[in-house]
Parts: sequence; C-alpha cells; structure tokens
Amino acid sequence: MKNPMEVLRTKEQELARVRKEVEALRVTVRLLGDEGAALGESKKEMQPVVEMP
Repeated sequence: MKNPMEVLRTKEQELARVRKEVEALRVTVRLLGDEGAALGESKKEMQPVVEMP
C-alpha cells in the first residue's frame, strides 16, 4: 500500500509542473498573437485560451 503523504507530495509536484507548462503556453500564445498582429493577421483566427480554476 502506498504512503498517502508520498502520493500527495507526488501529486503536488505534478500539479506544479502542469501549472508551469500552462503558463509557458500562455506566454507563447501572447507572443504568437503579437507576432500575428505585426504581420497583419487577424486575431480572430486564434482560439480562446481555456482558463483553469
């Protein structure tokens, strides 16, 4: 049987990693959005970013 504290610690580490990945993707979307605007592309082509609670 797994130690509940170890499982919790592992899940917290996974959550922190996913949050960093999501933030990196948000930065990337902003940068690509700015680049697209500079090139005269329509921002309507971009899909909205899903906000996580």
